[in-house]
Amino acid sequence: MTLRNLLKFYGTTLLIGLVTTILVSLIFAYDKLTAFLMDGQVGEFLAALVWFMGYGLLIATISQLAYFSYLFIHQLGLGIFRTAWKPIQVVITLFAFFDLVYFRFLRFGEQHGDVAKFIWIPILVLISALIVSWYKSKLTATNVWIPAMFFMIVMTIVELIPFLKVEDTTWLYTTIFPLLLCNAFQLLMMPKYNEASKVERAKRREKRMASTQPAAKKKRS
Repeated sequence: MTLRNLLKFYGTTLLIGLVTTILVSLIFAYDKLTAFLMDGQVGEFLAALVWFMGYGLLIATISQLAYFSYLFIHQLGLGIFRTAWKPIQVVITLFAFFDLVYFRFLRFGEQHGDVAKFIWIPILVLISALIVSWYKSKLTATNVWIPAMFFMIVMTIVELIPFLKVEDTTWLYTTIFPLLLCNAFQLLMMPKYNEASKVERAKRREKRMASTQPAAKKKRS
C-alpha cells in the first residue's frame, strides 16, 4: 500500500472511531456527557466531548494496530502451519468465544445472577462476525469465512480484554461498537486501498517512462 492510501485508510478508520464513539457515548455514557448538556453546563459538556473524541481516536488506533498485527499473525501462521492453519484458527476462535461467554459471567454474573447483562456482548460479537464474514466472502468470491471470523472474534476479544475485567459496563458499551465498526471497515475495505495503490504505482511508472523517452531520443539525435 502506498503512503497516500495508507494515510487515507488510517484517516477513515479514525473518523469512524471518532463519530461512532461520540454517538454511542451520548447514549451509554449519559451521566458523563449528555447530562452536562441537559443541565445547561455547556463548558463541562464540551470538555467531556473533547475527552470522548480523544477516546474514539484511541480506539480506532488500537483497532488499526490489531488489524496489522492480525495480518502478520495470519502470514506467519500460513508460513509455519500451512494447511493446518485453518483448523487452528477454528480452535482458537471457539476457545476465545467460550472465554468471552463464560469467564466474564464467572467473574461478575454469578454475583448478580443476571445472565442477560453478560450474554449480549458475545451475541453482538458473533452476529457482527457472521455478517462481516459473509460480506467479505461475497466481495472476494472466495471462501474467507475462517480468517474473517478469526479476526472479528479473536482480535476483537483481545482488544476488549481491559474492559471485560471491569464490572462497570459504561466503558465496555462505548468501546465495543466503534471497535466492531473499525474492525469491519478495515477487513472489508483493505483490498480497495490495495487496488488503488496498484493503480497509483502504475501511473507513476508510466510518468517515469514518459519522462525518460524524450531524454533517450535526444541522446540518439
